Amino acid sequence: MKIKLLILILGFSIQGIISQNCEAISPYKQGTTLEYTNYNKKGKVKSVDNYTVKSVTTENGEMLITIDTTTKNKKNDSATNTQILRCVNGDFYVSLSDYLSHQNDNQESTLELKAEGDFVEFPDDIKEGYELKDATIDLKMGGGDDTSGVSFANMEVRNRKVLQEENFTINDYEFNAYKVSFDYVFTMSILKIRGSGIEWYVKGVGIVKTESYSKKGKLKWTRELTKLN
Repeated sequence: MKIKLLILILGFSIQGIISQNCEAISPYKQGTTLEYTNYNKKGKVKSVDNYTVKSVTTENGEMLITIDTTTKNKKNDSATNTQILRCVNGDFYVSLSDYLSHQNDNQESTLELKAEGDFVEFPDDIKEGYELKDATIDLKMGGGDDTSGVSFANMEVRNRKVLQEENFTINDYEFNAYKVSFDYVFTMSILKIRGSGIEWYVKGVGIVKTESYSKKGKLKWTRELTKLN
C-alpha cells in the first residue's frame, strides 16, 4: 500500500494530498481520548479500556496514529498496551488485536503476549453490500526484551460484509454507522473456536460497537464506545 516516490517534489505533493484526505476523515489528534466499555453476555461491565492518542504522524504517504491503551477490569487491575492505526489514501485500518482481546472472559493472565498480523480494512468508499477483506493475526508468547516469542495461536476474521447503513446512538452520541458482519476462527494447537460478530463502523471515528457471538449464535460479549473527547 506504500506509494513509491519517483520524483521528490511529486512525492511531497502526493503525500500532502493523502494526508489531507486522511485528516478529513480522522478525528484523531494528539491528546484525543476515548473510552470503551466491555460487557459480558449478561450486560454487566467486565472491563474498561481508555485510549489516549500519543502521536499522529505521516510516513511514506501513510498516516500513523499511535495510541496508548490502559485496561481496567472489575477488580481495578490494570494493564497497558500500545496500538497503531493507519490511514492510507482515505482507507482506514484498525488493529486486529481488539477482535481477540475479549475472547477469554478470564483476563487475569500474567503472560506477555505479542500480536502480529494484518490490519482490518475499512475502505473510504464503504457502502451497503460491500464484501471486505479478510485478516489474520498471530499470537506469540514471550516477555521482557524477547522480540520473537513463540507462536501458539492465531485468529482469522472472515466473511466481512457491510449489511446496511443506519443511524446509531450510544449514550448521547449520534452516529451514521455501517453495520458489518463477520465470522472468526480462533486456533490454538488442535483447539478451534468459531463464532461470529456484528460491528458498527463510523467513518472518521472507527468501530463504535461490537457484539460477539458463539458458533451457536449466543451473545458472548459487547463492546461500546462510551466517551469521546
